[in-house]
Amino acid sequence: MEVRARLRTLWWCRWPAAAATLVVAGAFHSQPALQDAATLAATPFQRTMGLAYLAGAPLFGLWDSLTIVAASQHAAVVATFVAWHLFFRLGVRWRRRRNSPSRAATDADGGDFAARRQRTRLRLAGAETLRAVAALLLLLGFYAGGAALPRPMTGIDLGDPDLVSVDFHSHTRRSHDGRKSFTAARNRAWHEAGGFDAAYVTDHDTWDGVDEALRANPARAGDRTVLLSGAELRLRDRHTNVLGDPSRYVFALDDRRHLDGDSLAAAYRRGARPPTMLYAIPAPLDRIEAFSPEFPAGVVGIELNDGAPRGLEQSRKQRDDILALADSLNLAVVAGANLHGWGRTAAAWSVMRIPAWRDMTPDALGAAVEVVLHRDRRNAVTVVERRMPYHDGAFVRLVATVPWLLWEHFRMLHPMERVSWLAWAGLWAALARMRGVRRAARNSCRSEGAQPALG
Repeated sequence: MEVRARLRTLWWCRWPAAAATLVVAGAFHSQPALQDAATLAATPFQRTMGLAYLAGAPLFGLWDSLTIVAASQHAAVVATFVAWHLFFRLGVRWRRRRNSPSRAATDADGGDFAARRQRTRLRLAGAETLRAVAALLLLLGFYAGGAALPRPMTGIDLGDPDLVSVDFHSHTRRSHDGRKSFTAARNRAWHEAGGFDAAYVTDHDTWDGVDEALRANPARAGDRTVLLSGAELRLRDRHTNVLGDPSRYVFALDDRRHLDGDSLAAAYRRGARPPTMLYAIPAPLDRIEAFSPEFPAGVVGIELNDGAPRGLEQSRKQRDDILALADSLNLAVVAGANLHGWGRTAAAWSVMRIPAWRDMTPDALGAAVEVVLHRDRRNAVTVVERRMPYHDGAFVRLVATVPWLLWEHFRMLHPMERVSWLAWAGLWAALARMRGVRRAARNSCRSEGAQPALG
């Protein structure tokens, strides 16, 4: 009996033991968490994280990994959760049915077996439906927590004072689809926590968010995260992020707030500064014209990583096509968070080399970014992204999304994250063991009390 009680006690520790095993096994098969989005090679840059993040690393890290998976993988996560729930409940029902009294025994008791069975089935169906709804709401609540709750973020350490990390695509409450509480100040705070040195505010069809942002910019670009002027407009019916002062673009907007390419070209030929436009995804890879003196209404870059689920789907599914297009048209590849105020995870950073950028004013930094984009084009930006596995259209990989993502998550943990995981697993195991001991003691007391008295 003592051996059985010990085994029952250990059974309560199975989940923290499994988590600790994955943490240790992942350390022996570790891989960098960051990669070059174009070459998929490891980068010399490292993630940064504060004590608050490390204190809750198991939860915050899982939220991070879940935030930056593609749309199809989100669907696979939900489907897997539903399948696991059904499998578990069917197993419970099978065990209960196996241990339930037989029909003969029930009839012998004088009961109406058919009526009882019907009532039991209805009651069980209702209970199982409530359990399924509760489980689904639990999963959706976990998703909502990752998207809406304030929490610490990880950033990036570039290690070179001449390198600057830029986000070319973000929104505020001024966009029709932006979170209503997401002000320009909160946009700046998000980018500061995510390790960005500069970020473009590219609200849909408006510069109102830019007007809010510029008022709080530092005098010196290196003092804090700088917000720069931009907007997300339509060019040839495709979403395009335009960079720079609105006076360079508003005259070319038609009554639908779409850019007129001929107006942009005419202004350039009259001596205006060249427009700086970046093709945004998700979008079809057509109608893309590259900027040139002969065709001033073209783009100078294209997004290779977009932080929204649909954008991440396209950037991973069509990575080779995007890179081939960038190579053939000599376009810069950039990253955009496509931030609308939800989530606390940076999927990628655009890294540029701009000497002495820290001593520039915000306007000078914005001008320098545009100069480098036009001058260096394909070599202007290195996109550094968080490494996440993708199924590449393989059905088996898609079905195995959850275990695959978990394994890759544990492989990419920072050493201090592993320490946090092991500490929480130890605490979890201690609490589970205490619960198992108490339950074993209660069961022992009940069994002793149920024994008939002797003598």
